[in-house]
Amino acid sequence: MVDKVYSGTARAGTVFRFRVTAGAAREDGVKIPAGSMGYGVIRSASSAGRHNHDGMLALEPRYIVVPKPHDSVRVDVTMNPTLPVQWTPSEPLLNKAASHVPLPVPGLIMTGVNQVRWGRNITLGPGFTFTVLPVENLAAAAPVC
Repeated sequence: MVDKVYSGTARAGTVFRFRVTAGAAREDGVKIPAGSMGYGVIRSASSAGRHNHDGMLALEPRYIVVPKPHDSVRVDVTMNPTLPVQWTPSEPLLNKAASHVPLPVPGLIMTGVNQVRWGRNITLGPGFTFTVLPVENLAAAAPVC
């Protein structure tokens, strides 16, 4: 990721940039060098809210611009299907289960606590990595970044 995306202010349709970290080549011989710039859109976003609702981001990479000496080539890409579609700051379920201490009247007290407990937002930015695949042949292609 090149741009910082924060679930508290992100909106669906906003453009983000990413950079290729490892060079690759398409089946048709187009070489995608490391450092090529890619572009995508935020597919979905929601900010944190009451009832312990965490913020969420869903990214949709669209294409990489491969610089050429006199022109540039656009390589359409999609997110690697083995990665999650969306990211949240949620803790593992085991940590959540271990952190709750039984109370004498859990229904009433926990309802009151959850009404005012705010979830957390998530920030994705420089240092966050993901893989994309060329759209031409998703079944046979290798990751390009």
